[in-house]
Amino acid sequence: MRIKVFTLFPDMLRAMLSESILGRAIERGLIEVELFNIRDYTLDRHRSTDDYPFGGGAGMVMMAQPIVDAIRANTGPDFRGRRIYLSPRGRTLTQRTVEALAREEELVLLCGHYEGVDQRALDAVIDEELSIGDYVLTGGELGALVVIDAVARLVPGVLGSDASPEDESFTTGLLEYPQYTRPADFRGAKVPEVLLGGNHAHIAAWRREQSLEITRERRPELLADAPLDDRDRDVLERLQRHTAVFSILTSCSVRCERLELRLADQFPKRWLSAFVPEDRRKAAKKPCLSGRRHVGFLWRAFTEGFIDGCAEGDAARAAWFDRAPDHCLLYLPDERLLYRTEGAIPSEALKRLGQAVLADEALTRTFVRTGKGDIGPWYTALSAQV
Repeated sequence: MRIKVFTLFPDMLRAMLSESILGRAIERGLIEVELFNIRDYTLDRHRSTDDYPFGGGAGMVMMAQPIVDAIRANTGPDFRGRRIYLSPRGRTLTQRTVEALAREEELVLLCGHYEGVDQRALDAVIDEELSIGDYVLTGGELGALVVIDAVARLVPGVLGSDASPEDESFTTGLLEYPQYTRPADFRGAKVPEVLLGGNHAHIAAWRREQSLEITRERRPELLADAPLDDRDRDVLERLQRHTAVFSILTSCSVRCERLELRLADQFPKRWLSAFVPEDRRKAAKKPCLSGRRHVGFLWRAFTEGFIDGCAEGDAARAAWFDRAPDHCLLYLPDERLLYRTEGAIPSEALKRLGQAVLADEALTRTFVRTGKGDIGPWYTALSAQV
């Protein structure tokens, strides 16, 4: 990859191009960046590169002659690549554009300054205009550096791992998932457990879920063009339900954390294994875990007699709320969402949530409500519990 930059201020770029990843890539010959001072191609003794605009107006305009002569002198008839002018009126630079540029053999980047460039220069030696965002800078040098950096990191060998750019923001059509490094516990803030477990499938699912959630929150318009499969669409639907649930919980002053969807999917079977005796578990799976929602009927473990020693109605409410755990799990079967909460969840919040399963984190006590006024709720605890 060869990149030629035409500018009035080459020293603005030299420092950036000599440091860090870009500096090492250039030193190793993975990319080649040449800087050309447009002023060296002027024809008058004052080395003039700008003049007043025809028709009047503020500021100065870069002249066509030095630009055209500079680019033609350093590209030639055998040039194979794209010639780009960095301009606020250009097409917005995106990751897809960067990927296309990285496939070129050569790039020419023209850095404008002052009020702009004589249109005749653009017509003669420029193929397209690119903008790095909806704002105006004093010149195109910073824009050129952005393009160089974005393109260079896609060149094989520039980054430490060829896989590094594949999962980053925009490369997959989504924003990137959160990253963590050592220590695992920084002043009480812990790394998500899934990243420490070594299960690569679980890690990949967590990262995809995080990318979808962050993109939905911050750049929802990207989802329209992102390559999504059925699993992704299911995740987005559940995240939409989470927004409504989170609003209810926070309005009732409940502090909560949504757990990853993988754990939510596992919860019904974990709950059944914890509270239904082993000799009845197989018979309980069909009525409790089947149906369109698959997990929406855990309360049938009580109505069909799979659980002994349970309390119902007001007795169940009293048994749970009189000794509600400081931390508990809240599972919502209809939404297929799982939360870890701090403190007791008030009855007002549960009424608004509808069907819900509450349990302590050790799964030794549970409170289940159906959301139907004439059925339940129920409470049970393992025999070791008072």
